[in-house]
Amino acid sequence: MNGYYIKRVGWMMCLMLLIGVGCADLPVRTVKTYHSDYRAAVQASSEALQNLEFRILKEESDELNTKLLARRPNGTPVTVEVKRIDQNFTQVAVATGAGVYRLLGSNVSDQIHGFIRKQLMISPSSIKWPEE
Repeated sequence: MNGYYIKRVGWMMCLMLLIGVGCADLPVRTVKTYHSDYRAAVQASSEALQNLEFRILKEESDELNTKLLARRPNGTPVTVEVKRIDQNFTQVAVATGAGVYRLLGSNVSDQIHGFIRKQLMISPSSIKWPEE
């Protein structure tokens, strides 16, 4: 019975270790859809990162997708992906953190989305007027 108990506890510890290590690097990712032109959403996303004093390391872009890779001042990674859904709608995904910082990442993601939303509300290119 002692051997069975030790073996069972050993397997449980291994399983917990694997789950803990696997989850440690998962970023927090929030996705929101905005009623906005694609280029205005890309501009608002870039300005959000700059306003929060995040260093933009890399930008990959085409006419349908843009990916911004940045770092917070404390070194935590931030990724913003902007995807054109159609002429009037754009999807923005913000992934922040890794390891211990991932638990605080949703707050940062919400701040970035809040800034993007404010920028798009005042941006003239985000307003679609009916054609006459």
